[in-house]
Amino acid sequence: MSNILYIVVPCYNEQEVLPETSKRLREKVQTLRQSGKIDADSRILFVNDGSKDATWEMAVSYTHLRAHETVLDL
Repeated sequence: MSNILYIVVPCYNEQEVLPETSKRLREKVQTLRQSGKIDADSRILFVNDGSKDATWEMAVSYTHLRAHETVLDL
């Protein structure tokens, strides 16, 4: 049985908190992977919902650094 977890994070003008949010979620996912509770294919999906600040650019930069983080722009 596969335990793939997708965490969907809606983002609207989140540039001030996105770095900390990403860090905390990344740490939690890593802990869950190491304990065998979730599959290595689990992902964090940041969904940009028309932000007027640098949220989109920041989220995109994370995907270049971390394969398990994905972004979607609405």
